[in-house]
Amino acid sequence: ALGVIGEMPEFNLGATVLDRLHQAMLLYAAGRTDALRHFLKEEGAGTDQRFWKLAVSLSSLYPRHSDERRWVDGVQNQKKSLGL
Repeated sequence: ALGVIGEMPEFNLGATVLDRLHQAMLLYAAGRTDALRHFLKEEGAGTDQRFWKLAVSLSSLYPRHSDERRWVDGVQNQKKSLGL
């Protein structure tokens, strides 16, 4: 099985932590919560602590009311609920 991300032609699992974080942000922005949760847990993007450290760093760099800040914060909000 390809998994949720592999079945989306516009997505291949990102090669870098930054790629994977951007993919997660795009899933959040598109309202694809189930796909985001699958990506973080089953696809393994959220099991890498570097992913979460980068999310915190980017959140602090994005302007407070920017879409990107909202998206990265939305991804971070999934961490606790998924037990990551």
